[in-house]
Amino acid sequence: MKKLGIINSDSKEFSYGGVAPIMRNMHPYLEKAFEVEYFYLPDKWKKMWGLNRVKIMIYLFLHRKELKSCDFILSHIPEGSYVVSFMGVPYAHIYHGNTNPMDQSRYKFGKYFKFVFNLFFKRIEKTCPLKYTVGPVWGDKKKLFNPIKHDVKPKPGNERSGFMFAGRLELVKNVDHIIKIYAQLPLNIQKENHLYIAGFGTQEEKLKQLVKDLKMTDYVHFYGNLPNSEIAKKDTEKKILLMASTHEGLPTAIAEALTVGVPVVSTDVGDISIVIKNDYNGFILPLGFKDEDYISCIKKILADYDRFSKAALESSKVFNAENITNSMIKDINNVLNANSK
Repeated sequence: MKKLGIINSDSKEFSYGGVAPIMRNMHPYLEKAFEVEYFYLPDKWKKMWGLNRVKIMIYLFLHRKELKSCDFILSHIPEGSYVVSFMGVPYAHIYHGNTNPMDQSRYKFGKYFKFVFNLFFKRIEKTCPLKYTVGPVWGDKKKLFNPIKHDVKPKPGNERSGFMFAGRLELVKNVDHIIKIYAQLPLNIQKENHLYIAGFGTQEEKLKQLVKDLKMTDYVHFYGNLPNSEIAKKDTEKKILLMASTHEGLPTAIAEALTVGVPVVSTDVGDISIVIKNDYNGFILPLGFKDEDYISCIKKILADYDRFSKAALESSKVFNAENITNSMIKDINNVLNANSK
């Protein structure tokens, strides 16, 4: 059996962000086709001084012998792909959007490192035989829909209430704007549909203070960091997923919501518009949208909920984890077979 190495900054069990669930949902099918070994930054390394993006490169270099023993490597991070590109092992890189990751860094000094990642991507473009993107397709990239695997069953619309946000609590997600929009909804909608926020990040305390300032503590609730399996369960209890990001690929949160029949209201960024269609399974709005337009979308979904929910569930078929993973396995084997000739 061929050996597949998988690189990420965190393990597949980590629940922060969309990469870990991608690995976790693909794992049952990958392990049937390959001997799978994961390479990620250990917790003790994370506690050490320094940037994790730098530490993962050092960690991978120190484990280059194990990496070179792999027949193929699947990398979810540019710094990992950059290190692997010098090891002579065929690899696949997954782009998590079509922008430099430093464009949406949670740290102000991130912008000063954009040129470093531009160099990484130039190297990846030259040396990587298999490239995927969770964002819009460009160049020689292949579209990768977020693989979703869970056993949560959708609840009927009349058993649901509330709105959901799930994701990193960072500036790029504009969760503060979602809270402000929610505060403008009619009181009867707020009473019937509280807002639930799942996730954590650097903006968490500021968001909680905003809720207090708007006197919304009775209606806005913070779940904290939840495993993706729990998020799917929470989703199916809610009526709508609310998103307002300025940068995205295709969020796992949207894929998860659709798989339990939850319509979505979101900004039109990344590849979201390939799945979310206006007046079908939700609505997408341009960046700089008017609050009243966002509110109108919420009201339209509530007024015709069963139709939107049914469409959401139907459109989720593209996220079938088994089909997505088997397609990737075929791609990997094609590269390996070509190299063996």
